Formats: sequence, C-alpha cells, structure tokens
Amino acid sequence: MAANAKAGFKIVKSIARPDPELVTQFRGLVAANISDVQGRQNTMDARIKPIFQPMPTLVGPAVTVKARPGDNLVAFKAIELAQPGDVIVIAGGFDINYTVWGGIMSSMAKKKGIAGVVTDALVRDVQQTQAVGFPVFAIGLTPAGPTKDGVGQINTPISCGGVVVLPGDIIVGDDDGVVVVRSDEASEVLERTRARVALEESWLERIGRGELFLMDSDDELRERGCEIVD
Repeated sequence: MAANAKAGFKIVKSIARPDPELVTQFRGLVAANISDVQGRQNTMDARIKPIFQPMPTLVGPAVTVKARPGDNLVAFKAIELAQPGDVIVIAGGFDINYTVWGGIMSSMAKKKGIAGVVTDALVRDVQQTQAVGFPVFAIGLTPAGPTKDGVGQINTPISCGGVVVLPGDIIVGDDDGVVVVRSDEASEVLERTRARVALEESWLERIGRGELFLMDSDDELRERGCEIVD
C-alpha cells in the first residue's frame, strides 16, 4: 500500500475477462436454468429485480464495485474503467436510505456500451434509465441522491446480493433475477445449462402429448418415505 493510501480505498484497472465468444453463448439462457445447474448457488437475493419492464436479458463479465452505503464516488469511476459489454456490479450492503446509481450514470454507461448494472442497493431516475434502454437491477427506488465522499474499491472481490462476485465472473440477469457464473467454471456451467434446457424441452413435448405427471409417481413418492392411502 502506498504511504498516503487510505485503507479500503483501492482501484484495480486491469482484470482478466472470459472469452467473449463464451460470454455470448450465455445469451438466450435463462437465470433459472443456470441457478438450477449450480445447485441453487450463486443466485442473488430475490429482492434484486429489473427496475423497469420490459428489460432485455443482461449478460456480461463483472466489473466489481464496493461502495460505502449511499455513496457512488467509485461507481462513477467504474463507468470510466469498464469496457463495452461489461456489467458493473455494485455491493451496496442493502442500504435503503440513498441511491448508488442514477439516470445520468445510465446515460453515460449506455453511451460507452456497458451492458448494465446490478446492485443490492437503491437506484433512482428510472424514467431516464428506461428512456436510454439501459438494464439496471436493484432492490428498489428512491429519489434520495447519493453522496460522493466515501472510499471504496473497484475490481476486488465483493459480496453483492449474498453472492461473492469476482472481477470477470459472468453475470446473467432476467425477469427472474440475477445469477453469477464463476469465470473458471463457465464452460462447464454452459454445457450443463444446455442439457437442462433440452430436458425441459422434452418435458414440454410430453405435456403437449397429454402427459401431465412427469415425476413423483406413487412409487417414487413411496421411495421417498411417503405414505399413500388409496
């Protein structure tokens, strides 16, 4: 640490990102299937939702931000550092007093080609954000603006929505919520998710043929210890 550096105030400019082709292959996959194949892990808190509808699916590598609750000083810097296609993930500690993101920031990020923002804090200026078509996932809205005084970190490990997020992890967000895919596990998760999609498509085909009970037959339930009385 430099002699004049403040503890907890750190910005890492360069990060390793996954292969763009690999990231692209997650487009069209839904967060629910990805959550399933990861054992329901790496799924962010259910309070984190799209702030407007309709919103396109959000996919991209994470640029992480650890903010002091209600302060967006480092989040502004993250817009400068993020590359087109990145997702800015802001750990806001579920603060419900002030915002960490607003409409001017959405306009800046959209202009730069950033894919979207995810935060476990509040945001504001939803009409401005919707007008530029910039995806934002948050726990809610408030008109109360942020401060710009706090220390913070960019591109260090964070916890957002109850999930550890590392710089470069793949973020997928849709109407159901947000999931995180570890960059070093992304290829495996991709293949398992595709297999899950194929399985569900086979279920839908069977339902279309009139099979309405696909699992948990009486025999299967008995094996689980269920007493069934005719």
